[in-house]
Amino acid sequence: MAEMFSRQLPENINRIILKFPEDVQEFFLEMISADRSPQTIANYAYDFSLFFDFLASRGLQLEDVTSKEIKRFFRRIENGYERTIQVPITKKDPVTGGVSTEWVERTHFRENSRSGKRRKRASLRSLFRYLLKADVLDRDPMQEYEDASLRSRQQHKVPVFLTREEALRLIDAVGTYHNKQKRRTYTWYEHRDRAILLLFLNTGMRVSELVGLDVNNIQYDGDVARVVVLGKGGKERMLKLNQPAFEALRIYLDQRPQGISPEHRDALFLNKNRGRMSRKGVYEALRKYVREANLPPKAANISPHKLRHTLATLLLSNGENLRVVQEILGHSSIQTTQIYTHVINSEKDSALDRLGNWT
Repeated sequence: MAEMFSRQLPENINRIILKFPEDVQEFFLEMISADRSPQTIANYAYDFSLFFDFLASRGLQLEDVTSKEIKRFFRRIENGYERTIQVPITKKDPVTGGVSTEWVERTHFRENSRSGKRRKRASLRSLFRYLLKADVLDRDPMQEYEDASLRSRQQHKVPVFLTREEALRLIDAVGTYHNKQKRRTYTWYEHRDRAILLLFLNTGMRVSELVGLDVNNIQYDGDVARVVVLGKGGKERMLKLNQPAFEALRIYLDQRPQGISPEHRDALFLNKNRGRMSRKGVYEALRKYVREANLPPKAANISPHKLRHTLATLLLSNGENLRVVQEILGHSSIQTTQIYTHVINSEKDSALDRLGNWT
């Protein structure tokens, strides 16, 4: 790449940020200085890219933005939007054997979920607050927009999770799925995916934490293994691996492919191109096994984050201390963990309802 914004960020995020105005690039430098996680910075970059594409389509500059333009932006993406990203394609020369990387654009449609809408508002709120303090703008159009907007009602939904039996079916689905394949050239995929599922269900880590793991994040002490997880805000937590997760990870590491490029050599989980596995890759792998497991409707759209819900719910169902569960999940506030107590209460209510009437 001819120009790089920051060596601390992936190249695809560098490419996005370099298209922004200089004052917005300064905002990202402030985020890096404040030790914001690469995933948080990437989310802001994606959100701003949508916003600046909208401004460009209307021939507007930052100083032209009004609360009405912000309203038009949110209306445009209300029910979903197309996102164009750049992805690296590795090509091998059939004659020389040399490997080169070419960046190509991929466009895909994304639903605008409730949490996605909240995040985009928060992203723009932070940006305009910064630009106002830096004297780039003399007013905050995002504040004007929010002052004039109706507040949406907060909806507190009970987290979706798997029962223990459903979680076991999901793990078993890895083997049954691969047994059905006619060609099993890359058997290490199966070992990788089983290890990933068991790590999620053992530790409750976030998908961004999982794909960020390096081989040396696994620490051994005799027959005990622990994983060092780098969470939000750069906070580390160390979690013991139970025996099934430890064994699945050991088998995967024994089968982990060779011929890895230096930039990805440290990555714990690899994709088929021997690069660090992405969040999207994890989602796609999980989707296969959810279909194979034939889980009930409520679990049909299970995600890595819902596996996190599953661990929290199972721990509390087993009578574990709320503070311990908070530390395992890496929640900064115990109020975030308390949402799972509502799940447990609803489970108790259902159990009592199933007794029927005594009269």
